[in-house]
Amino acid sequence: MNRYVTSLSVVAIIVTALIGLNRQSIGAAAAEPACTVEALQRLAPAGTTVTAAMPIEAAAKLPRYCQVDGFVATPGNTVNFRLGLPAAWNRKFYFSGIGGFAGAFGALDPGLERGYASASTDTGHQSSARTEAAWALNNDAKRIDYAYRGTHVTAAAAKSVSEAYYGAASAHAYFNGCSNGGRQALLEAQRYPEDFDGIIAGDPSFGTLGQIRRTLQYQVLLSSVDHYLPAAKVALLSKSVVTSCDARDGLEDGLITDPRACNFRPETLKCSGADGPNCLTAGQVETVQTIYRDMRAPDSRTLPGYPVGHEDGSTGWQAWITGAADPSPRSDGSLAFGEISPAGYKYQDGYLRYLAFEAHNALFDWRTFTFARDWNKLQALAPNYSPTDPNLTKLQQRGGKLILYHGWSDPAISAYGTISYYGRVMEALGREKANDTVRLFMAPGMHHCQGNGPGPNTFDTLTALEQWVERGAAPTRLVASHSTNSVVDRTRPLCAYPQVARYSGSGDINAADNFRCEAPAQNAQQ
Repeated sequence: MNRYVTSLSVVAIIVTALIGLNRQSIGAAAAEPACTVEALQRLAPAGTTVTAAMPIEAAAKLPRYCQVDGFVATPGNTVNFRLGLPAAWNRKFYFSGIGGFAGAFGALDPGLERGYASASTDTGHQSSARTEAAWALNNDAKRIDYAYRGTHVTAAAAKSVSEAYYGAASAHAYFNGCSNGGRQALLEAQRYPEDFDGIIAGDPSFGTLGQIRRTLQYQVLLSSVDHYLPAAKVALLSKSVVTSCDARDGLEDGLITDPRACNFRPETLKCSGADGPNCLTAGQVETVQTIYRDMRAPDSRTLPGYPVGHEDGSTGWQAWITGAADPSPRSDGSLAFGEISPAGYKYQDGYLRYLAFEAHNALFDWRTFTFARDWNKLQALAPNYSPTDPNLTKLQQRGGKLILYHGWSDPAISAYGTISYYGRVMEALGREKANDTVRLFMAPGMHHCQGNGPGPNTFDTLTALEQWVERGAAPTRLVASHSTNSVVDRTRPLCAYPQVARYSGSGDINAADNFRCEAPAQNAQQ
């Protein structure tokens, strides 16, 4: 009997405790602000307006979250943002960069899947395509917000709303972007180092110099039929480069590990007679040389050429430089792209036409660009768009971390520009401080941003950044994978620059475990 009573007492105690916990949980949930415009507007900082709010139910990898849309007022403009507030918050804030000329929100899923309060911005304008820049016509405010201001003000506002919503400060804040998102990332590191504890800048655009570089390339590529490279000639070039350079890294695996060790010369493909499928015309050779070689701006800055190798493929030169459809002849013998044109062409045209020359002349023709006439006009605006300042002292002093990565075979933005920037950061900070602040990872055979190109092109930079910021474990290698039809068929370590991955001499050449990170070959540039 006593045992029975005792058992009932124990059960009663347990049930009472569970009810209490349940009440506490209900009370905590009830105390959370509702996912409504009215509730969230009360939490918004001055100058921020909430325009929409709705709960989104959990699906696939995404948790249940509150989706919040709003805008921040800037002088002469409004900058839109989207914020996702997960039901189970990990006490961290994530901001997603956006590619091209923006005009839409970046992906929030990578942050939401991990429990981050996650946000992005359209940078102050809306566009149906990221290659469209007409929004900048005669609008200084939109250009400045796109350049750098929009990212900063919406990051601050979204972070403030999320912290007020949860009633606690964020433990850490991270930025992740590629291409123009990488440009946003670097400008945050340089202009607003207090915004984020950790920053990821992938294949970053360096703004004005890169767009001028594209313009000068197109002046050659489209100058005549003889200079244009159709898809078949790009494939010929790519195959020839890989055949010539593949074994330079000590392993014939169809992948060029470091293009700087390759001394391929495009003139070796020059036709000895008439044009044919297995050679390049004199004009085509000139075009390839133009793409590969460095150029000099009037102030002696370098406009870097593109690394050799892996030019072919739907995400290679065809997507960014030469186009998937041949251009049409003009009356003067030059060529013009139609509606189907490569992304690089659209970006340089829009940049010069609407952004670079203050957008007062939408009829500007990129074909007429010259350094002698136009260079000085660019200097006032170039710093706004170009994240070239290597002085990351403020980021370093507050313990901030920056991970850079770039695809060696990126046809959109030269990998040499990122390597050059990394080198200048090392000089500005000194090697010890720089190593504690920034790491660079080069991805062989990767085209523009992750998921593109024949090389290992998918890797987790966010976890590496978390480990560095939160545990002090600086990344020394990232394991990248390549997939065909959603099946992984190759993994390879990406080593902290300047180290490169070397095959150990045994085991599967497509398995990362059989590679180690070593110093580069002596004949590769540093």
